[in-house]
Amino acid sequence: MSTPAMIWMFLCILVGFVCMVVGAGGYRRGWRQPVWIGWVVAAFLFLTVIPVVLALTIGLSHG
Repeated sequence: MSTPAMIWMFLCILVGFVCMVVGAGGYRRGWRQPVWIGWVVAAFLFLTVIPVVLALTIGLSHG
């Protein structure tokens, strides 16, 4: 895996963790349900969907 690809993967996972912490904090502080659920969904995308797509496209492009 190339260095730029690893940097993008790291950034996506980092943003996912930040979104998860904000969503959990919003739940604990009593934010409206659509707000903290939106943060949790964004965290799910950044922690699972985007890294998997990146890994597949990187793996397929390098043979």
